[in-house]
Amino acid sequence: MMELLIRKANADEYNIALKLLREAALWLNERHIDYWQGWLNPDNNLKGWIKSGFDHDEFYFVENNGEIIAMYRLQYDDEFFWGKRNDIAIYIHSLTTKRKLYGQRLGYQILKIIEGNAKKDNRRFLRLDCGIDNKGLCQYYLNFGFKNKGTIVINGQREALFEKTIA
Repeated sequence: MMELLIRKANADEYNIALKLLREAALWLNERHIDYWQGWLNPDNNLKGWIKSGFDHDEFYFVENNGEIIAMYRLQYDDEFFWGKRNDIAIYIHSLTTKRKLYGQRLGYQILKIIEGNAKKDNRRFLRLDCGIDNKGLCQYYLNFGFKNKGTIVINGQREALFEKTIA
């Protein structure tokens, strides 16, 4: 297992986030998976969503030997996808890893770290969303212990909502 350093993203690293999302979208496109294709040439709404995350210190980069190899966004509420909630959860977005590390369980390691930190922070749930047609990724989250909590439509995209109770 590789040694990971997780740190908050700096405001001047916004373009690195866009590059990681584009790399993931290209990889999905090559596999004929219609997901995250907006990141190939993001419009102002998508760029604004990322910028907002940077403005609110919600993005994290994962490094190994000084190289950024992954990123994710954490929020403490998410009315846009989940509606108004009164429970204590953490919401994960934009989890992506460098494609050259595909198959090395890096996403699993990152999710375990997020879960451990959420538990220390007395959070009760991990929540995330995933394009419902991205069957492989949906199964990945189910295998990690998330439960499917329903489907929503955001900007014409059907999204599955996943939740994991933190033990």
